[in-house]
Amino acid sequence: MSDIGATAFPTQLALTCGFCSGTIDVKWFCKSCAASMCNTCKTSHPKIPAFMNHVIVPRTNDVIRLYGPSKIAEQCPVHPEKEISTYCKDCHVPCCVTCQVQKHQQHEISSIEDAYLSAETRLNDNVRHLEKELMPTLDKMADKTKQNQSEKRDKMAAVRKEVNAFRKEMRQTVDESCDNLLEKLNEKDIEFDQVITRIDSQKRKCRELIREIEGIIQKGHLSMIKFSPTSPRTLIPEIRTPKLTIPVFTPGRDILTIIRDRIGTIEWTDRTPDPNLLPSPITTFDPSMININKVTSFSSQIDVSSITTTGNNTAWVMDCHSDTMYLYDSSGKVVRSITVKGSGGINGMVITRSGEMIVTCNDRKVRRVSVSGEVSTMIDTSSFRPEGVCLTDNEDVVVCMSDQDRRNHLAVYSPDTSKKIREIRGMDGEGKQQITDPYRVISNGKDLCVVNDGPYNVVCVDERDDVRWVYDGEEAKLTLPFNPAEISVDKYNNLLVIDWENRCVHYIDREGKLIQIILTQEQTGLSWPFGICVDDKTGKVWVGNESTNVVICKYLS
Repeated sequence: MSDIGATAFPTQLALTCGFCSGTIDVKWFCKSCAASMCNTCKTSHPKIPAFMNHVIVPRTNDVIRLYGPSKIAEQCPVHPEKEISTYCKDCHVPCCVTCQVQKHQQHEISSIEDAYLSAETRLNDNVRHLEKELMPTLDKMADKTKQNQSEKRDKMAAVRKEVNAFRKEMRQTVDESCDNLLEKLNEKDIEFDQVITRIDSQKRKCRELIREIEGIIQKGHLSMIKFSPTSPRTLIPEIRTPKLTIPVFTPGRDILTIIRDRIGTIEWTDRTPDPNLLPSPITTFDPSMININKVTSFSSQIDVSSITTTGNNTAWVMDCHSDTMYLYDSSGKVVRSITVKGSGGINGMVITRSGEMIVTCNDRKVRRVSVSGEVSTMIDTSSFRPEGVCLTDNEDVVVCMSDQDRRNHLAVYSPDTSKKIREIRGMDGEGKQQITDPYRVISNGKDLCVVNDGPYNVVCVDERDDVRWVYDGEEAKLTLPFNPAEISVDKYNNLLVIDWENRCVHYIDREGKLIQIILTQEQTGLSWPFGICVDDKTGKVWVGNESTNVVICKYLS
């Protein structure tokens, strides 16, 4: 608009109306639209329903300075000929005058300047919070940590000395035990030599006896009778065949486990942090923080039915028709792959605090994959097919269970014993089961949020198994029916639910209310989104496509 020029050079440029482009009697200013107007437009402007509550004041330099277009003005992406001048508080989007009439007539509108000043105020408040509260708290934490480090270094040195002394003792014990075993082998070797020596001695005696008998036979006189008894064996010395055995080494009972148990552990006596030193949250979620920005995309080895981020700018990609899962970095490079033989396809994964992975497989097994990649069966789900999996706050394992008889439910297992603790069915106030066909599940504090594969909705149950809310997507008013495929949660406890049918993501709060539709096909380029996971450490969201494509986006500013 021409107000920037009018404010900066009032005597050099003619004023123009921001609505009809006229130059006569441009004496008024709409604070809500941040635009100058002529007498005619001043009269007609409030008659438009969308503008009836707008504030129109005489146009002065002070008004222009406070409410007029500024360096934040930008061209509207939908109507390039118009400048963005207002902000819709209901939709949390900036818009031009035309957008306001077409899409936001009944919405609460403010000037873009007011929205800018409000955002600036929030950011300044955050800066003040960082400078006056968080930084001093962190300084205090650093000072106390350094003090504790200094105080405990001597103790840690003593513990290191104890550990090394114990290692020396263990090595000495192992060496002595192994030396004893080797000595027994050496003794047996010497025993074999002695047996051979005795056999050689018997062979010499036999040869001497043969020569003596042959001499008697050659003489041919009566002495032959004397030396030819009835049993010829009386002349032959007894020969004992030595018993030779092959040595076999039998290790002690699970020797490595015994050694590890005997070595013990390091215990920390001050593991509970000082609550006075914990930093308070920097900020809370504000819908104006939503800002979609596609970072990168790459092709994957397999179709993407599930994604799990590691929190290290990498993510595991799985397909329910493949035994192999791939770990990708953000550039699309395969960092690692693990094959779960005989799984029939991997449905879902969750990573424990220790770095182990728990995966659900089509062969009705839940398997544990160690950090080194060793695979072992954790749970046999029998007739139920395990789908999604997650961990509660205390790391109990929650698995989506489905079978042909529709006895579907969530099963909760102990991570230590792999025994089933309980079943969750999500009963509402009328006693009706709401977890009907669980496909994906995510933990959100004390709540569990479940994606149902029929009817298509998201159900939230609390720790008592009571239904807190059900989200069916009707609030979004989209063209096609809601069809949830995957769910993730971010650090604000907001949920990101993939809508496969509408090619977008429903961003909802922890109370089940829609915040905004995000990550649309136009924004991401994904045609059939299926897997999603938020990496809170990087602030990025990984979205997978059925057609072997992964897109990484920033969704919050």
